[in-house]
Amino acid sequence: MDVIYFLKALLKKKWLIIISSILAVVAAFFFTMNKPKLYVSSAQMATGLTYTDQIRLRDDHVNMFEVDQKFESLITTITSPIVISLLSYDLLLHDMSGNRTNAFRVLKDAQLNNPAYKNADKQKLLALCQQKHDSMQMLSAYRPDERELQEVLKIYGYDYESLKGQLIAARMNRTDYIDLTFRSEHPELSAYIVNKLYAEFIRYYRSQRSEQTVENVETFAQLVDQKKKELDSKVEALRSYKASEKLLNVDAASGSELQQIKGFEKTLFDERANMNTLQASLDNINNQLTIAAGGKTVYNTSANGDIISLKRQITDLNEEYVKTGSTDEVMEAKIKTLRGQLQSKVEQMTVTSGKNVTNADELQQKKGSLQAQIKATNMNIANLETRIASLRGTLGSYASKEATVGSLQQEVTMAQEDYNKLKEKLNAAIDNRSAPQDGFKQSLIGQPAIKPESSKRLIVMGLSGISVFFLTTLAILFLEFIDTSLKSPSIFERSVALKLISSINQTDLRRYSILNILQKKDSGNPADKKQRQNTFRELLRKLRYEVEHSGKQIFLFTSTEAQQGKTTLTQALAYSLSLSNKKVLIIDTNFCNNDLTMQLDAKPTLETFSIPREQFTIDKIRDIVTLYPSEGVEVIGCKGGDYTPSEILPENHLLNYLPELSAYYDFILLEGAPLNDYTDSKELVNYVQGVIAVFSSHAVLKQTDKESIQFLQELGDKCIGAVLNKVKEDYLEL
Repeated sequence: MDVIYFLKALLKKKWLIIISSILAVVAAFFFTMNKPKLYVSSAQMATGLTYTDQIRLRDDHVNMFEVDQKFESLITTITSPIVISLLSYDLLLHDMSGNRTNAFRVLKDAQLNNPAYKNADKQKLLALCQQKHDSMQMLSAYRPDERELQEVLKIYGYDYESLKGQLIAARMNRTDYIDLTFRSEHPELSAYIVNKLYAEFIRYYRSQRSEQTVENVETFAQLVDQKKKELDSKVEALRSYKASEKLLNVDAASGSELQQIKGFEKTLFDERANMNTLQASLDNINNQLTIAAGGKTVYNTSANGDIISLKRQITDLNEEYVKTGSTDEVMEAKIKTLRGQLQSKVEQMTVTSGKNVTNADELQQKKGSLQAQIKATNMNIANLETRIASLRGTLGSYASKEATVGSLQQEVTMAQEDYNKLKEKLNAAIDNRSAPQDGFKQSLIGQPAIKPESSKRLIVMGLSGISVFFLTTLAILFLEFIDTSLKSPSIFERSVALKLISSINQTDLRRYSILNILQKKDSGNPADKKQRQNTFRELLRKLRYEVEHSGKQIFLFTSTEAQQGKTTLTQALAYSLSLSNKKVLIIDTNFCNNDLTMQLDAKPTLETFSIPREQFTIDKIRDIVTLYPSEGVEVIGCKGGDYTPSEILPENHLLNYLPELSAYYDFILLEGAPLNDYTDSKELVNYVQGVIAVFSSHAVLKQTDKESIQFLQELGDKCIGAVLNKVKEDYLEL
């Protein structure tokens, strides 16, 4: 479907769209005609939620998302049932307790006679209303007296639904203000409601805020006391542990022990260095004694002193090298050089003749002295190592105690932080109770309106007409879109791959017969003489033209489904051909549904007719035909039954002589059974020159239809085309 098709469909239904729109405008006029006049009053309240230049007890940062949430919460509270109920109580007390002339709403006779109002105890209702207003409570539908009060509020129009329906509470764009608007039939009532609504909201809000603040102060006070006790207990635990371990200052005590360990380690280092020197001297004496034992003379040369000096240097450098991490290459090279020199000095010690000869006794004395010194040095080293180990053990105990003290101190610190936080919240709650931080203020007081609000009748009427116009248009388009039937020639050509030779409009065959419709004369109206008005007859003439100029005489009318209008179309075409002085023979070959035979009262002779070819004459045919009411049309009927032409027709049946009959008749028209359900038409194709398929505009293509259409396409030139039947006149041009 394209846009042009939809536009044409809308044009065909233009009067429906126009009339629907006009009716909507008229209905809107009558609905708004008796609309009561309403007076509007507005009040504004500043919230203080977006102010940053006011004095605050605490430094707060303005978060716009939180501000929007607060505005939503405030508006929800303002329009909540409890606040509206407080306003309802006040309005009812005003109208029932005060002077009747000052009442905003005076009940009419029908309302006064209402059983809920007439049987109510007015004094008790007012007392209950005042009590609920003072205590800021809502009514309960489960209590009879409160349910009675609810009914009276509905009679006055002061119930929650009635007030909420005419009330608008909204934030003014992105400002700090909330606008309260109310519409009513009384200008002073509207002003009274917006002003009183603000007062009732403030009373309820601050009451709830006060209760929450008191609860917060009591809660924080209890938590502060609890945290104070926990803090005191942890401080006492730390003090008790220090007193039991006599740890006035763990850091100072552990520092003193560490200094002693460092001093003893330095002394131990010196003793080990001295031990190395003594051990080197002892080794030298042992070497000299070995030489003397060999019978050689040992001289006490200056090399002996040089050896001792070199050994001391090597020892000192080696200790320094180890302390620096054994990575200093220069120091390592120097140590290797000194060791080479030491080895050279030892080798230079020779037994020679000369002076300063040292005997074995002197060497033994020196050896004994060195051994005594080495023993003393070993004892000193052992004592120092024992002392250092003892001090290190003491230092380890100090570390354990220090860890315990640190853990207790951390618990005290955490308890102190919790206590300080709760103390701060308690102070904030106390400050909030003494100085509430809601910056609410009524910035604009509602005033009675001078004139009523515009009824906007023209706007309502216009919107009603436009809405119905578009709704009707959309409905028509939607119905056209979901309708998949072959309702117009353009849709048929897009959906069926067959040549459309004609379209026949739908006509009323219940009131008129086919002959009456085709024989209908134009009226005496001069306009009718200028243009022929019988659409069915004109479209049939187009089909007749296609048949006459097809170059064929024998035609089979078939369809994909039943009830497509083959019988009617065959009769109408035969009559139209007779009007152009053509002789037409109609043969009913639709054995499954012989309506053609029944409607024309034709003789059912097709199944029984059989004659040898040498005996065939036209006079034999004249005996079995039935004359059509119109001159020039003859009919041959069939009995009909559950069989096909090949099953029922005799050997020398009539269809074998159709070529001979075409010499006597100008056109021979056969009606076959539907292709989807029967094979009759497929068998009859061999006896005809052309096939015409009939489709109803109400039909919807199915898979079986597509298979039958494919069969028709395979017939090639024998398939003359298709006729779209029963088309509504509105769709003929679509």
